[in-house]
Amino acid sequence: MNASMFASRAVSANARIAAVALGAAAFMTLLLTHVSAPLAPLRLLTLALAAFATWAFCDEMGMRKPLNRAAFVFFAIAAIAKVQIALGLTTEFAGRYYLLYAAFLLTSVLLWSVAFLHRQRALKLVGALGVIATAFPIGAIVVGHLVVGVGAAIGVSALLAATDGSAPSDLGFVTLVERIFGLWAYVAAWLLWRGYVAASPASTISERKASIEN
Repeated sequence: MNASMFASRAVSANARIAAVALGAAAFMTLLLTHVSAPLAPLRLLTLALAAFATWAFCDEMGMRKPLNRAAFVFFAIAAIAKVQIALGLTTEFAGRYYLLYAAFLLTSVLLWSVAFLHRQRALKLVGALGVIATAFPIGAIVVGHLVVGVGAAIGVSALLAATDGSAPSDLGFVTLVERIFGLWAYVAAWLLWRGYVAASPASTISERKASIEN
């Protein structure tokens, strides 16, 4: 196998660090979705790593751009909710925090995916897949508030029912959302590592082509 396929073509040290951090956060996020034990310290460490990685990712995407800033704000709110969950909540509020965490994490991925749609072809494809993967769960949350039983198959109904103060009986939807984020983060990390993501797409492509020619 050609080793150059895995060589970094990122044009900045920040992009390489973001790629490694985002890949590690994705791995830990996906791993923890298979663990039922609380493991609060490890979950908080993973969340901190993800926050650092997404911040660096936004720097490469262009933090001045509205979609990237909005996505990071939603992610930050989701992270705060997750910290509260990890530290422990009373049963009365647990369902509401889980819903907030899942909805805002999905929204952040949706907004970053829409931002990808404004980039070159490779990122447009990833963006389209990200939009499709997040739009359905978000729609299930919205419609689930209006129609009882909608989203039962993916656990939305159980999570919405827990917002009335009862203990969450099924966190399958939260797990689904974390896996969507984990898979998206893996792809974003790869794009960063290979030099497809930068604040100035045109300059990135030209520099990458020059490095290949040399």
